[in-house]
Amino acid sequence: MSLTLREARPSDAELLWRWANDPETRANSFSRAAISYADHVAWLERRLASDATRIWIFAADGVPVGQVRFDISSAVAEIGITVAPEHRGRGYGKVMLAQALQRFHEQTGGRVMPRASVLTKNAASLRLFRACGFEVTGSERRDGEPVVVLELTGMVS
Repeated sequence: MSLTLREARPSDAELLWRWANDPETRANSFSRAAISYADHVAWLERRLASDATRIWIFAADGVPVGQVRFDISSAVAEIGITVAPEHRGRGYGKVMLAQALQRFHEQTGGRVMPRASVLTKNAASLRLFRACGFEVTGSERRDGEPVVVLELTGMVS
């Protein structure tokens, strides 16, 4: 399976907003509340202007199928991934994450640890990160919800 990736841009705001407000995405997010379009646009503008964030849009045959985001703090990058609702269950998540990790490693020279914090009930995301080599390194609670912390230690130099 071949996907193309490109950096997100301001014109992606509506697409990313729709994906972020998908009911399944909201159910597996730390904040369940719907996101207003104005708040989303302001958030996206801040993220796109930040050297600490990478957001890539993935496409199959020119059709956007999802996004992967890295938010860097110190030597750790928290990963967020969304597969478009209409494209779930086709294996895109694993391909997207693998390609994003490779690109991220190239850009950071392996100096930043990829990390994912996933709600314990989100079995699909837990499977995805484990399939891409992430290992459970801890657990915590966020807003009363149990969370699994996974890291990809092999990519850090």
